Amino acid sequence: MAEIRFAKAHGLGNDFLMIEESALTGRDPAALARAICDRHTGVGADGLTPLAPLGERRSKFRIFNADGSEAELSGNAMRCAALWLASREPSPEPGLVLTLETRVGPKRHVFLGRDGARWLFRSEIVHPSFEPEKIPFHPPKPVAAPATDYPLPLGDDVLRVTPLWMGNPQCIVLVENWHDPDWLALGREIERHPFFPERVNAGFVRVLGPDRIEVRFWERGAGHTLSSGTGSCACAVAAAINGKTGRRVAVQTEIGELQVHWRESDDVVELTGPAELVAEGVFHWAD
Repeated sequence: MAEIRFAKAHGLGNDFLMIEESALTGRDPAALARAICDRHTGVGADGLTPLAPLGERRSKFRIFNADGSEAELSGNAMRCAALWLASREPSPEPGLVLTLETRVGPKRHVFLGRDGARWLFRSEIVHPSFEPEKIPFHPPKPVAAPATDYPLPLGDDVLRVTPLWMGNPQCIVLVENWHDPDWLALGREIERHPFFPERVNAGFVRVLGPDRIEVRFWERGAGHTLSSGTGSCACAVAAAINGKTGRRVAVQTEIGELQVHWRESDDVVELTGPAELVAEGVFHWAD
């Protein structure tokens, strides 16, 4: 019986379990992710985040979905990890910078302040890409980037989508409301659509104005999540390139608000939002 020490945090309801990467020594991280993230027989979370200190407020970052698959990046998980690391500082002050080394490069997170258990961070995500090979997005016929308003076949229907890479594959759909079409059912289908060989995160956007959008998410390996950091960034960028908003928007998730700024100076997407540490404990795993 293994004893795995963990901390649990969430970014607007998108919850993650942080552990020291050393706890994975000799163990299968995918199997641990499935066990510890189970909401009935485990601790329960959307994902597992192993961290390993690299010195100078830097840490190695990995993210495993609840189904055991490893993702490239997660905006909310990084914010939760930054919170856990910042909370270990003797006296963290606004302006503290933490760097996470991810599969898609180093990501800076600036601590902006806190209100009780709620910590606020500004995070650099990525320079988005619309290149089909990078997403990856492989329709039968070559498509030019960006593929805005692309007709994605779903059974007997066609859904207009915008595929892009936001550190991970994203497929964004602009909708008028949350009932027609049924976004949850569409999310399930889109995740495993054959045009996306590595599966894909599905984001749905309702534009509320030139500087505000409302979003819903179906994430690969986790299903319906209340929020998504990279998904919110992808939704904001898709709304902008479709001419619906500017490059700075407030993103209303199901449980709260994030701020996304697609910087014109270097094309990097910046995400500002909260994270809250909710529990620490020991998971007893019969591995």
